[in-house]
Amino acid sequence: MNHGLMRITVKIMQSRLMNTIYNLIRIKTESWIKIERENSQSVISDLLSHIEKVGKLRPPQKEAIETYLWIKFIGNNSRIVDMVKSGLLYDDTIAREYENYHTFRGNYTTQFLSQFFLDNDLTTLHRKLVNDPDGEKIPWQNILENLLHNFSYPNYLFSLPMGAGKTYLMACFIYLDLYFSGLFKNDHRFSHNFIVFAPQATKTAILPSLRTIKDFDPAWILPDSEAQKIKQNITIEILDALSSQRKDKLHGNNPNLEKVNRIKQMKDFGLVFITNAEKVVLEQYDADDRIYLDPASAFYDEVKAAEIQKTNELRGSLSQLPKMTVILDEVHHTYGSTGDGEKKLRQAVSILNQHGNINTVLGFSGTPYVKSRIDIEKENSITLNQIQDVVYNYPLNLGIGKFLKIPDIRKANVKESVFIEQALQDFFKEYDKTYKDGSKSKITFYCPSIEKLNESVLPVVKNWYNKKRKGKEAEILRYYTSPSAKKNASGKEKGKIKSYQLPKENLAIFNNLDKPYSQKRVILLVAVGTEGWNCKSLTSVVLPRQKTTKNFVLQTTCRCLREVDDAKNEKALIYLSPDNYTTLDNELRENYRLSIGDLKEKSEQVLTVQVRKPRIGKLKYKQIDYKYRIVKKITPKVKEELNRFSFSYYKQKFAYDSEIVSGQIGRDGLTGETKLKKVDPFELLEIDFNDFLYQLSKNTYGLVSESELLREYPKELEGVHKKITANKKWITLNPYLSLMEIVRDITGCFMDKFETSKEIIENTTEIELLEWQIDNCGISAIAGDGTVYKFMPKLNNTDMRRYLRHPEDMVVDYLSAANNIDPQDISFNYIPYRMDSEFEQNALSEMLKLSELAGLEVYFNGYKNEQLQYFWIQTPRGSYTPDFLILKRKEKKKYSKKDNAVIEKVLIVETKGKPYYDDEFKAKEKFVKEDFLKHNPHFTYHCFVDDGDNDFTKHLDKFKNILKAF
Repeated sequence: MNHGLMRITVKIMQSRLMNTIYNLIRIKTESWIKIERENSQSVISDLLSHIEKVGKLRPPQKEAIETYLWIKFIGNNSRIVDMVKSGLLYDDTIAREYENYHTFRGNYTTQFLSQFFLDNDLTTLHRKLVNDPDGEKIPWQNILENLLHNFSYPNYLFSLPMGAGKTYLMACFIYLDLYFSGLFKNDHRFSHNFIVFAPQATKTAILPSLRTIKDFDPAWILPDSEAQKIKQNITIEILDALSSQRKDKLHGNNPNLEKVNRIKQMKDFGLVFITNAEKVVLEQYDADDRIYLDPASAFYDEVKAAEIQKTNELRGSLSQLPKMTVILDEVHHTYGSTGDGEKKLRQAVSILNQHGNINTVLGFSGTPYVKSRIDIEKENSITLNQIQDVVYNYPLNLGIGKFLKIPDIRKANVKESVFIEQALQDFFKEYDKTYKDGSKSKITFYCPSIEKLNESVLPVVKNWYNKKRKGKEAEILRYYTSPSAKKNASGKEKGKIKSYQLPKENLAIFNNLDKPYSQKRVILLVAVGTEGWNCKSLTSVVLPRQKTTKNFVLQTTCRCLREVDDAKNEKALIYLSPDNYTTLDNELRENYRLSIGDLKEKSEQVLTVQVRKPRIGKLKYKQIDYKYRIVKKITPKVKEELNRFSFSYYKQKFAYDSEIVSGQIGRDGLTGETKLKKVDPFELLEIDFNDFLYQLSKNTYGLVSESELLREYPKELEGVHKKITANKKWITLNPYLSLMEIVRDITGCFMDKFETSKEIIENTTEIELLEWQIDNCGISAIAGDGTVYKFMPKLNNTDMRRYLRHPEDMVVDYLSAANNIDPQDISFNYIPYRMDSEFEQNALSEMLKLSELAGLEVYFNGYKNEQLQYFWIQTPRGSYTPDFLILKRKEKKKYSKKDNAVIEKVLIVETKGKPYYDDEFKAKEKFVKEDFLKHNPHFTYHCFVDDGDNDFTKHLDKFKNILKAF
């Protein structure tokens, strides 16, 4: 087998796992490119050879160009849905791997939908397709149109990560179309004119980045002679003037319209207009507008009428450009819908196509993850988490070290002010550098609001500068859209707003941060710089807030990854809280694969539970409750209580880890975590003895004065103050506890206390484990968001579909004599088990192997919606349901249908991921250990906490010792 065929075979295997449009097109493209390269007369081969020889383009840009050429020459610039219907994307070898291949033979639409439904586990829809292949009940042709977004024009989306060179790729496509228009006169596949849209005017960084299209050298992709010829004929104009800014807007024309008309009078080929959508779709010319346009109307407004007229003239002028390609940057903004229907960018495209002059729409995005709903029947629909007309996709992680800096992603769980200081400390210590072009590395803080920036983040940054970079405060830059005064704002609020106003020059400074002369190093942002911000010297990103939205984390953390000189030798520092670190990890995992949920037909996705041991036995235990009654009032012995004051209580209750953890981006999320060091604050919280006395007196609300404190308890309070001082570093770093909260606690030593009596109430409970309470029990196989539930035993997608039809096969496949995964007959009181976590699943898998469990039984506790009786414990913090019960019966007997031996002892086994082993759970656990077990001596309890790798084998030795004692 030669190398070319081997590569294609791998792609076929990948497409079988997830049959996407871009996988199908990539397979076709690679085969076609191979054939073209073998043809010595091929224009395509010459073009690609030139691109490789010049060597200016990155791998994703070159692959995207190959895809683009295939779409133009083989795809005939057709709509994707038409490519599917005509069989252009069909591969018979792939199709034969799917079920019901012969049912859909000869119909490319239903073949594609069959593969799509099976790939995404839409079993109900696939069953309906099999039973209705001719579309007599459901119009499958319409379903395909809706699935691929139903545009009336060819629409192609190129998905490339930030830093891959999307803007220059736009320029490549423009020059290629102009080149082939010259070779093939009047060919409908190639455009003569272009409009490039940024998504919205508020995203200030995007339009400036699109201006770099003017800087592209066409000689990178075309022979010098052809490149120079086209460069002489092309006209690139930025439409960035708002007509409302003109004093003569009533009598004069829209400045953008003037520019367009002036250029159109001279030529109608090679025109490229770059603008925001709002410059074209400023107002809607609809029924509501007519009342302002009609001079006979009481609402006639001469100024507004003139403005609407000029806006419509601009739309009309642009829509008359012949053979036009529209290019949409950050195209994910155009998918989905708003309350008014289509998004503005897509509205702009529709308006420009009013004369049918749009030849192609090209979209670019690094995050094509927009939810949309496809209606199947009257009450049934599916939800898509990813845009479906992606024709080329290059994952983020593949660009690291090639054209993206290598990220150093750190998390630290400390107080926000210390978090900000530590990020600054590490940046200036490890990432303070000057690049070859003279630009200096920069760090940016994304703040949730203007108030938060100015009142919380900026003071910390300034304080750090005062200590560590004194005299260099001019390096700090704030940038955001200026705040506006609220109606009826108080004088104080107006003063705040005025102080938040930015100097006018900040916009220019922000747009020129990458210049060698820029001295700004610390950039504080609100609601800008998340998309299109092309600042290569940005070397660090910090999210100072504890938690933020999902896609925001993914977008902002990537801003500092752009290559400056050589990506493989460049690193970037990303500082996140644990919550945002987890969010980034989840986004990396989720956003590189399609996730589809069949929302409305859950009843069709339910596995019937097979009960193996229908009456495991009765379990008796006591639920414990308390009643309290005040017995007497106790006057505090203040000196004794102050002498007993200790930090051990706080360190146990408010424990945190001050280690800085660093991770790397891998194929399936963040990986390779290592502990770097402990956070070392440059400034510790201090409270002198007099301030300590003042705060104590203040928090007793006048009960004890400062003079009384000093007179009555000088020695004791000095001792407490020394303990606070000795632990000031621990207090400074703590994200959960402040110094003032500790001081307020100490005031409790001066307060009266009340002695209470506790009455213990025992409620004897008896349950029949696994007793059915309804006739038909099922377990959901697929969640509403498309997630396949974890099962023990594990079920692949093929088995899942089979067991949905024949659930009784599970017993044969997993518990028969030949295939018994539970040979000791110690578990599986029912199957399938739905597991909430990998750690829980791994624990049961390891338990089944242990000889120490011979003679015992493992009871997987619980089921959904209380359809089975399960064991639970009432606690003061709510009910607690353990994961597993290990059952021991009298005389070492085991469960059998004939002899239901009495359960003598029970070992409660809990498996908990570290993030979920929190204060809430610990409070319940404390009650179980100290109260429940005391009143239920035939029970014992143990919890195994996972450290993050879902590996129960680390706990096996301890578990075996527990079983021996049991």
